[in-house]
Amino acid sequence: MTNEEVKSALHRGTDFLMQQQNSAGNFEGQLSSSTFPTCAYAWVLFAQDQSPDEALIDWLIKHQNPDGTWGLDAANQPNREATLFAQLILEQVWQQQPNPQLAGVLARIPPYPLNLALIKLSYAAFGDFDWNKLTIPKRMLPVMTLAKKLLTKFPFLQSFLKPPTNVLPPVDLFHTRTFETLFIAEQHTLVPVFILIELNTTRRPEMIASLVSWLIEHKLSDNSWFRVNYITALSVLALIELQKHITGRQDTFNPEPTESAQSEEIQRLIDGGIAWLQSTRNPDGGCREALNLNIWDTALSVLTLIDIGNVDANNTIQRAGRWFIDNQNPDGGWAFSAMGRTGSLLSDADDTALATLSLLRAKIPSGAEAIQRGLDWLKAHQSPDGSCSTYLPGQGDVGCVSLTAHAIEAWCEATGMEVEIDRACRWLEGQISKEGYWSDLWLAKRTYGTACAIVGLIKAGKATSPAIARGVRWLESVQNSDGGWGEDMFGNLTDSTVEQTGWCTYALLLVDPESAAARKGLEFLLNRQRPEGSWDASCVGIYWEIIGGYADPIYAVVFPLLALNQYLKGTNGI
Repeated sequence: MTNEEVKSALHRGTDFLMQQQNSAGNFEGQLSSSTFPTCAYAWVLFAQDQSPDEALIDWLIKHQNPDGTWGLDAANQPNREATLFAQLILEQVWQQQPNPQLAGVLARIPPYPLNLALIKLSYAAFGDFDWNKLTIPKRMLPVMTLAKKLLTKFPFLQSFLKPPTNVLPPVDLFHTRTFETLFIAEQHTLVPVFILIELNTTRRPEMIASLVSWLIEHKLSDNSWFRVNYITALSVLALIELQKHITGRQDTFNPEPTESAQSEEIQRLIDGGIAWLQSTRNPDGGCREALNLNIWDTALSVLTLIDIGNVDANNTIQRAGRWFIDNQNPDGGWAFSAMGRTGSLLSDADDTALATLSLLRAKIPSGAEAIQRGLDWLKAHQSPDGSCSTYLPGQGDVGCVSLTAHAIEAWCEATGMEVEIDRACRWLEGQISKEGYWSDLWLAKRTYGTACAIVGLIKAGKATSPAIARGVRWLESVQNSDGGWGEDMFGNLTDSTVEQTGWCTYALLLVDPESAAARKGLEFLLNRQRPEGSWDASCVGIYWEIIGGYADPIYAVVFPLLALNQYLKGTNGI
């Protein structure tokens, strides 16, 4: 490996990345299709007495593993819940359109018992599971409340008091303080689930009205819920079921003369939700879980290009900076997916930290106010222990390694944030495992957490921290024989990916420009770059361990480029 080879790879990769910028100024990689959102969309179609199109059915058939299973995501590792969901959908297709190919697909599926409550819910919707067996008894609510209090006071009990996944909480949880303290994505998932359960069990008008009111209030301006496929699909399914009860007069939910007007409004919500779900379809026939992650994709791209330097001949950075300003939420933060200044999608710490950092490094004259508001948002959302959580500290949220590290980078780029930086660094140092790694929530997983922690501590001037040396030793210990790094969302070692190799190599080079492990990582990256400058994307993003992750082609460019560029910096090659 020579400096000239690295320079060539960096130049080609940079050109490719710059070509990904959209006319509006942002960068946005098309996320990969996965099983849960694809099946959820098909479920919605069946609920509307429609059949999934051939492309969707072909996607499911194509992604069946040789052992008859399906994976959660693009990694396609066999997964029981994904298999059961795909089996349910294809069985419905078979009932409508039996054919030999589908018969062969169904025959290869291994016999799995139902376990995950959300999968049991889908089977109940098709008459294959008892609605009354989906939830724990209402009398268990005090126990749930006590468990929540214990976890708040003693976080180390998290591994001992995990909520069950094979059963759902009672619908009455909705009217408790415990519901209000749940993680926001859990709330958005449970409310439509509660509506479905209530409409098919006790049918209490007051409870249904309260749940439906919450659901309608939380619809976004683009007609989605949380801009997530699975959550939006559940919400649409709940409204479809509600519509059937209204028009069929199956209960006493709405005996008033306004029934017709309400039915029309519910139908508008359904139609809008389905149209949004259609926008999550990919050309391969499947569905992706989120519409896009364009704030993060843009921030990663901008920070990479700024780090490389001399790339703004066509105003790339300035255009992206103005796009950030135009898409800042009213509260000063940024959401994972831009919706303009309406700000109807909740701000989160990771996107706010990286968008703020991008504007700081871009030095856009008109960005001073946006930067200050971003810094204020981050400061206000730092937990007392020094960490940053995704949305709201203490509201069902937990401190996250990568988010805290990214906040440190933004605060280091600004001035007067020493108190926040020191608190965050102390928290980071305390989060290292006895094995020497940090674990993350949003990308896979120990490699990403460890790389982010090392980078954050170094940027904060903590290069002599013993935690960094331990993290380096751990990264070196899990390097694959091909020079790369790889693990799945559960922390299991896998084949190497360019994304994980990129962020591990970058962190190691920040610590030691002469790192032998980093050099092997660089050779892995050089050997896998395509002629036009890109790399193959792998599934390294994590939505939720229950429904899987995603591959993003932007990740597969920015992380290798950061590593290549850091190597040249360390060898004075540029």
